[in-house]
Amino acid sequence: MKLLLIGLLAASAMADTPPVPKVFKGIHGQKGQYEVELLEGAGKSAPGKMTICTDNLMKPPAGGAKSGAKGADSGCKYRLLKDTADEAVIESTCNERTSTVTVKRESAKSMLMSMQSSGPKGPQTMKMRYTHLGACREGQGTVTLDKNSEQCRKIKAQAAKMDPDKQCARAKADREQCEQRVRDTAAKMAAMCG
Repeated sequence: MKLLLIGLLAASAMADTPPVPKVFKGIHGQKGQYEVELLEGAGKSAPGKMTICTDNLMKPPAGGAKSGAKGADSGCKYRLLKDTADEAVIESTCNERTSTVTVKRESAKSMLMSMQSSGPKGPQTMKMRYTHLGACREGQGTVTLDKNSEQCRKIKAQAAKMDPDKQCARAKADREQCEQRVRDTAAKMAAMCG
């Protein structure tokens, strides 16, 4: 669900699907860093705050069309139910889940998003605040979590346990590549906790 909200923010800057609501226009071109504050929903394991670099979300996937990425054609259908400069209501239907996202402009730099969805796993609700912080930092990852959060403690512990020698022990011809992938993955995980 969180990814749908993040995706809507990123998609507003790059694709015709989902539609680009007027509420997104004028918010710094939708590029840059946004602090995302989870206000309600998403369960106990979700981080309270995180930073999203939308510049990274807008980059094409590595390998382009040949990488097997679905692109904009995800099989989802979108309808813009309300579209004003201060509020948008977007309905999306993906597989068996229907979601309604309401986006309200709070200020020139801040938006409040709420989502209600229904599907086979039952109803879900979530409320988040997106606040534009400015340009992304050089080398910043797509998502940065609060370094003191429970999620970061778990990520750091998992990254510390990643041992290229052990994980690539059975790799023969491509052992060097395997070890590099393990090191890169551990570094990316650690970078999420800034």
